[in-house]
Amino acid sequence: MGWQLTTLVRRAQRVAGAGRPLPRLLPHPGTASSPDGAAPAMATATADRLRELLPAVDRARYDALRAEQPAAAAALARALATTGSVLAVEHLARRWAVLTPDVRTAVVNPVRAMAHAGRQTDPTTCGSASLIMLAAAGDPLLALWLRTGWLSPVGRPPELAGAGAERLDGLAQAEPERRFAALQRAVKHRTNTGAALGLGWPAGLGTPPWGAAREARFPGVRYVGRVLDDTDRTDLAAVLDVVRAALRRGVPVPLYAGGDTARGWATALPRHVVLAVATTATGLRVWEPSAGRLTALDTTAASRGTSSPALGGWNHLAWAVLPVD
Repeated sequence: MGWQLTTLVRRAQRVAGAGRPLPRLLPHPGTASSPDGAAPAMATATADRLRELLPAVDRARYDALRAEQPAAAAALARALATTGSVLAVEHLARRWAVLTPDVRTAVVNPVRAMAHAGRQTDPTTCGSASLIMLAAAGDPLLALWLRTGWLSPVGRPPELAGAGAERLDGLAQAEPERRFAALQRAVKHRTNTGAALGLGWPAGLGTPPWGAAREARFPGVRYVGRVLDDTDRTDLAAVLDVVRAALRRGVPVPLYAGGDTARGWATALPRHVVLAVATTATGLRVWEPSAGRLTALDTTAASRGTSSPALGGWNHLAWAVLPVD
């Protein structure tokens, strides 16, 4: 096994005592745990907190919308958690009533339902694709736009903020793949702008982890980057504990993978981004954007530097973009 740049960086951090403490996802004050003691899903907890801050008339309207369409309750809660607007929730509820079952599935579980449509469009947009899937998992209005082209008049996803009406109209009747592709270009521009000491990050180098952390979006959390030394089992275990804690609360986590000097110096740094979405008995279930599919990552194999299809063929975990509330 060769060397990785992130291994050297992480070891230097430990020597200098400068490593960032690992974040922890904790229940919000006043948020009740489930009967088995587990914390509630982050998006649900965020929606519940925002509901309590609503004026009484808006709170009653939100409750009525969820009661009228119980199958949409989770999506409506995420809409409130994302936008803070009952009007946005109402627009989604009205649209939900006329959606086909497959579109409803895409809104509720966009990572699974749109895994192939969302695949990266060129070798440098794995990070952008993963950030879009992350945002769609928490924002049903974005998921619905990606699947159908319909855009709510209230609660426009920030990833579409710079898109003009003409551009959005042109994408409204397109296939989902075209909307994903257009959004990947927009998100890549956002992550790379000012990411190199105030200058633009080179497009050919993909998405810098700190740019990904800045733009990553899911209700109730913000994201921070963490260098990872997967040759140190203690360091790897500590980061994976945080990843699993986030996944148990329904919060996906972007992970960077790469190679080492045994495969060439150019591979010994973060090269590919995947999105962890669930835990498994032996590791994680991740969305791998180059193939556009969900697959299992055996984290015990990762600790041995074994190449994995779940990492796009790379053999090391090199960086994590971790959520913190």
